[in-house]
Amino acid sequence: MNKSAVLLLFLLAGCQSAVVQTAHSDYPDLEGYFKKEIDRLEQTQPQVEKSVHINKKNEKMLSSSINWPDEFSLFIASDIKKPAFKGLYTYHKEGNEDSYTATDSTLKTREIRILKTRTGKIKRISIQNFSKNTLYNSTEYLEYCPDSIYQIVKKQEVLLLGSNHFMIVGKFKK
Repeated sequence: MNKSAVLLLFLLAGCQSAVVQTAHSDYPDLEGYFKKEIDRLEQTQPQVEKSVHINKKNEKMLSSSINWPDEFSLFIASDIKKPAFKGLYTYHKEGNEDSYTATDSTLKTREIRILKTRTGKIKRISIQNFSKNTLYNSTEYLEYCPDSIYQIVKKQEVLLLGSNHFMIVGKFKK
């Protein structure tokens, strides 16, 4: 093989690799975003009024020492920016809101919606998750509005044990 043929193959292989990375990079990086938020919130330690509702029990507290990695763990677990998810979500843009919808009903994360300001700053992230097997099904609704509110709503239906509902709402105090 001559040098120009080798160079041509090298260039084609490089272009193909770049296309794969570009297609995959179109998904939002929720894990990266929430890790930055965790770092920021651990430094600023804002006061948060946190309400926890488990079935019919309610608890409310005001605190500036929130365990942010725990609070955001379901958000991070909903990240779709992994090679295994490439091509499994459709993208739609309406105004300042981007949405990613699962094309496969077996995927846990069914929909992600990201609302941004005109300058591109994230205003709201909402996520819908669903999982089901022979023993249980679970639905989750997650929402985060930076420096305003976050909420986690989860419902589980467990065979023979019934259903459980829980909701966590954190309101940032200004």
